[in-house]
Amino acid sequence: MAGDLRFPNLNSVTISGRLTRDVELRYTANGTPIASLPIAFNRFYRDDSGEGHEETYFIDVVVWSKRAEQCAEQLHKGSPILVEGYLQTRSWVDKNNQNRKMVEIVANKIHQLEWSGSSRPSQGAPASNNDMPQSDVTDDDVPF
Repeated sequence: MAGDLRFPNLNSVTISGRLTRDVELRYTANGTPIASLPIAFNRFYRDDSGEGHEETYFIDVVVWSKRAEQCAEQLHKGSPILVEGYLQTRSWVDKNNQNRKMVEIVANKIHQLEWSGSSRPSQGAPASNNDMPQSDVTDDDVPF
């Protein structure tokens, strides 16, 4: 029967980008840390004529608990990161009584990326942090 079609409930996102501003750390009423990490990422594509194009997109990432505090300590505007998490949609009515909606990534893992070689400066995070593993990447590995 067509109504019995089943498919997995999958909501998984992996994305790399750079922070567009410093991490905003705040606390809930019961003291739980929450961090907002706005990131920019690029998409490359070729049009029908074969001409290459690049588009930049922006999305907010939310990080909770201990990872939120670690992000605030170790990341800053321009930091290259890789985020693993899921999409979440929030809705609210703003102060002008307008309905608003926002899509964001809730991070399960944040990987701070480091540039190899002398072409990019080190971001300076300690290598021993297990919650934010680091990788050496080259300019060819990251699309911006």
